[in-house]
Amino acid sequence: MMPKIKNIREQFPYLNKNKKTIYFDNGATTLKPETVIKAESDYLTYIAANPHSVDYESAFEANEVLLKTRKLVKEFINADNEKEVIFTSGATESLNQVAFGIEDLISENDEILITNLEHSSELLPWVIVAKKKKAIIKEIPLNNDLSIDVDKLMKMINKKTKVVTFSTVSNTIGAWNDSQAIIKAIRKKNPKVIVAVDAAQSIGHIKTDVKNWDVDFLSFSAHKMYGPFGVGVLYGKEEYLEQLTPFKYGGGMSASINLKELSYEPEPIPARLEAGTPNISGIYAFAKAIEFINDLGIDKIHEYETGLKEYAKRAILTNELEKEFDFYNLENDSPIILFNAKGLNPQDIATYLANDYDIDVRSGAHCARLTDEVIKTKITIRASLAVYNTTKEIDTLVEALKNSDHFLDHLFK
Repeated sequence: MMPKIKNIREQFPYLNKNKKTIYFDNGATTLKPETVIKAESDYLTYIAANPHSVDYESAFEANEVLLKTRKLVKEFINADNEKEVIFTSGATESLNQVAFGIEDLISENDEILITNLEHSSELLPWVIVAKKKKAIIKEIPLNNDLSIDVDKLMKMINKKTKVVTFSTVSNTIGAWNDSQAIIKAIRKKNPKVIVAVDAAQSIGHIKTDVKNWDVDFLSFSAHKMYGPFGVGVLYGKEEYLEQLTPFKYGGGMSASINLKELSYEPEPIPARLEAGTPNISGIYAFAKAIEFINDLGIDKIHEYETGLKEYAKRAILTNELEKEFDFYNLENDSPIILFNAKGLNPQDIATYLANDYDIDVRSGAHCARLTDEVIKTKITIRASLAVYNTTKEIDTLVEALKNSDHFLDHLFK
């Protein structure tokens, strides 16, 4: 069983030092447990070396950190081998590496299918590639709950479909997409389609199994799964990683360079896609984040967070908050509550919650620029939950929202 929530919260220095703060901005980044914070400091203090050398003990240890963490990631996502795990600076770099790495495989009038709920880090690279290659982008239809409509997607796929790309769960609406079922259906219709999945918002919440999903590429960030900033992962099937054009060039990724022929001999993967010095102290801390999740159990985390969302839904409906607020995603069980106060600016509400109740939420477009096509508003308030949040904190949020008549008085008093 998962440890008591009190024991979990005690592992997070931020919560210990900010006991009154209710942190509901986990969709932007999760807080970091002490083990993660200490690991990054320990690396800089006790190992310190740059990897890519074994000439002395600390450099050897640096390489061991890369090897051990790569293996841990491989096991966490159930990849076939460690070579399929590429370290990046985050999901943004991973997503860009996929799009610009396969652009040579995309021809004029090829089709790229994507939903209009995607984060800008997912949307923009494909927009740029499509414009450059004169390819066609088509929007994937959605169900009433805003998950992907598989039946309609199947009708879109044809011999010109080159890429289908989507997130396991969007960072706004939070509708879950069944990656395994979607990819299985795609393979039946056109097995040559390249499938790329953005797992940034799901990696710390549900089990990710790249082998069972049969996904070609998967991207995610460490900082959204209790890990450090500046570290991410690009998973790819070995056959596709071998075809990727590197997104960046530098030390560690080339075996030789020929100036006369203007050519170079690349190192094997993963090195050929990891130019330059990695964020090695962050990678060391990333391993501790994975261990933190493994110790709790990803299924237990999902069960707990689903319970929090259900509790929040009941509290919202019981207190009839829908009279004063528009809620956009109460029907799904993702740990995200997306809403607006009727007639009031979202930023004003977020400021009120922070100033009067010490509740940290996020207002704005959440870098999902096309969401307004779905919910008819460009900006919203997002309260996103994690394993250290509690029902008591949700009660406080509901109490704050019940005082909606006094929002403006509080803001300008």
